[in-house]
Amino acid sequence: MKMRVKFMDFKSSRLLVNLLHSVWAIPCVLIIRLLRPIILIRIGTFFSGRIGHFVIDSGMQWAERQNHNHRIIDLYWLEEPISNKQWATMVCRNFLVFSWVSYLGRWNRLIPGGKANYRPSSVTDSRDINGIMENYNTQFNFSPEEMDKGRLWLKEQGWKEGQKFVCLQVRDSAYLGFEEWHTQYDWGYHSYRDSDIETYNLAIRWLADQGVWVLRMGKSVNKRVSIKHPRVIDYPFHPEKSDFLDVWLFANCDLCISTGSGLDAISDVYRRPILFLNYLPLNNMVSWSNSINYPKHLKWSDSDNFLTLEEHLEHGYNYTKDYEEAGIGVIDLTSDEITSVVQECWARLEDTFMETDDDTNQQNQFWKTMRESTLFKKQHDFIHPKARLASTFLRNNPNFLQ
Repeated sequence: MKMRVKFMDFKSSRLLVNLLHSVWAIPCVLIIRLLRPIILIRIGTFFSGRIGHFVIDSGMQWAERQNHNHRIIDLYWLEEPISNKQWATMVCRNFLVFSWVSYLGRWNRLIPGGKANYRPSSVTDSRDINGIMENYNTQFNFSPEEMDKGRLWLKEQGWKEGQKFVCLQVRDSAYLGFEEWHTQYDWGYHSYRDSDIETYNLAIRWLADQGVWVLRMGKSVNKRVSIKHPRVIDYPFHPEKSDFLDVWLFANCDLCISTGSGLDAISDVYRRPILFLNYLPLNNMVSWSNSINYPKHLKWSDSDNFLTLEEHLEHGYNYTKDYEEAGIGVIDLTSDEITSVVQECWARLEDTFMETDDDTNQQNQFWKTMRESTLFKKQHDFIHPKARLASTFLRNNPNFLQ
């Protein structure tokens, strides 16, 4: 009974606050609409509870402002909870963000006729299908103090100026379990996206032996990296991990290796090269960036045959149970596969990869099939000239394009 009374008190208090703010918010909304012929004031928010959407949406909107119509003013508020406070700080430095805008947004939504004054977080489901991030600046500048802070932290770990470093993000079942509000939901339907960090050990050691620093990233993970190497940092267990370092490291790395999670969006916005490993579904691949993709294998349970590209596109599900119900097994990449594509990616960055005529022909055939897919067309338009399916994948899977 006490809990019910407390809930009613909270509900009543919130209603009272909204009514009090309506005294000024409703007239302001009406004035904003009257001003449309002179200046368009739009009201919106960012999906700030999920770092991937938060970063990509604000990055694309920042790019759009490079070709800005000065007769448009956008006002924002940030929804709670905030997924990354450093990114929120950088957004607030570059956009007009105020908490009171939420009341304008509420009444603009409730009073009919406010569509023109609404600024959605994204109209493309956080996908840069028009390539705006490639054509305009998407990067929020770090302050000189922030740049010094990031470099100093790396130097304290043993890194020296000029040495290259890689951010490695491997999603496992602990993903989305680190925030209290995330634990309210069962995220098991995304388990097909998880990977075992142990299968990355061979590639991690190979990179470290090349003189490259490897920072295994993530806010919450199931287990530690078992490799002990002076150039390998298991950042999720580092006592100094922070929202600031999450952003700074992904924004400044020489390469981002990711299984597809929110933080790799930072590298995307800052136009860092990305290697996507164990990524599904293939029709959701990040085609608008300098990226290499090596997806998980899909295998028919009743025949042990691997799915072809066209079958991948037909059965590109977003839920684990859909693969199970379709009789499709999801097979993680082996350590050797991961290492081979990491070596390919690094060779391409060093401009030493030997591309064969067969590689080029297979790549062209891959994109031809992708472009002809109806589902792919809905989610893609601009394709980055360096976006590709890994040549090592196509070499190792000769029946994939049949």
